[in-house]
Amino acid sequence: MEDFTEYVESIQQLVQPADLTPSVGWCDQLAQCLDGGPSRVLRAQSEQSDLKQQGVYFTGPRMALRLANAALTRSASAIYYDPACGAGDLLLAIARKLSLASNFQDTLRDWGERLAGCDISADFVRLAKIRLALLAGKRCQSSPPFDLPNVAHWFPRIVVADSLSDARHTPKADVVVMNPPFGYVSAPATCDWANGRVNAAALFATRAIRDLRPGSRIVAILPEVLRSGTRYIAWRESVLASGNVLSERSLGLFDPWTDVDVYLLHFEKTSAKRRSKQSPTRVPNGGIGKRFHVHVGSVVPHRHLQEGASVPYLHARSIPGWTESGDMPETRKFGGRLFQPPFVTIRRTSRPDDGKRAVATVILGDDAVAVENHLIVCLPKDGTANTCRELMRRLRSKKTDDWLNSHQRCRHLTTRIVAHIPWWYKP
Repeated sequence: MEDFTEYVESIQQLVQPADLTPSVGWCDQLAQCLDGGPSRVLRAQSEQSDLKQQGVYFTGPRMALRLANAALTRSASAIYYDPACGAGDLLLAIARKLSLASNFQDTLRDWGERLAGCDISADFVRLAKIRLALLAGKRCQSSPPFDLPNVAHWFPRIVVADSLSDARHTPKADVVVMNPPFGYVSAPATCDWANGRVNAAALFATRAIRDLRPGSRIVAILPEVLRSGTRYIAWRESVLASGNVLSERSLGLFDPWTDVDVYLLHFEKTSAKRRSKQSPTRVPNGGIGKRFHVHVGSVVPHRHLQEGASVPYLHARSIPGWTESGDMPETRKFGGRLFQPPFVTIRRTSRPDDGKRAVATVILGDDAVAVENHLIVCLPKDGTANTCRELMRRLRSKKTDDWLNSHQRCRHLTTRIVAHIPWWYKP
């Protein structure tokens, strides 16, 4: 990150340039700095794998604007806090909508009281403060050099800190805005909804909810796995136990370089457990789970040894989608659970941009089959091949694609979401 430190130094020079007359170059550099420049520089200087490992993903202007529109309150003194502020993209989006004081200095003081945040990177925190000061100067139509004290004194509520530290508490805030890291970390001992490796974004949201005052809100960009992943059912229940989910809106891919679908969570903390304002999901005609037993394939190829009797074997690469198959091209030794045809397999890997979300195959035959865990198995409760064909027809429907795109935007289907797919009368 040494090169990025040099970039931060160059941006600070915009505040007090050597040439006191703003040039075209100065104006261009200012515009780029305020419109996603830090993210572009960081991507150019760093490997994508390194950014992913560190969870460094700056929010793009459009997504930040959508968050700001949801977060903004009518109160002229509301405090906004970002617990993972990075280079300040979300705080900048908020500041673009804040009122101005009579002059540049008073605007800085007012914004300094109302904008708070923290990040573990000193470079990011310094850059966030510089960008906010430059935005204030631009909006107040002030010309450089700006009359500013030492950078450490700007925006005193934006600090270098780890918001997940046990010693750190969310400061008094009316609205928490966040685009937290999406990487995986070990759940702390105090985590009561999961253990082992969990998505860091869930920990950031949990900490903010815990420390917020009743009546305060959270507007957060979170990975879709938190909204629909089976592993995060307990996390979602803990969120609902603390307040109201005012809305959840899919935002699609975070950006062209980040292979993560995200959604916008709008949450209000309450003093007592209250029911979400969201309408419960209606499953027309009972859903697939009313007619099928839904399982994950039993074979984990790199874990299960070739032991037991030799049996027909199915995996995602051995069967074409949208067909009927009674000829198993492969066998393997397996002593675990087998599935007796007829049944339907559905590929678990499923992306919103794949087109067809639930790629199915009807499996026929007389012999029980070993099925890889990258396939979901739907066993008809009536034991008939015709019911399997009816399921495949419904899974191929655009209605199913639209329903899954609305309810399950992370990349793997789960048995729970498959069981809830509606059984369309007119697929």
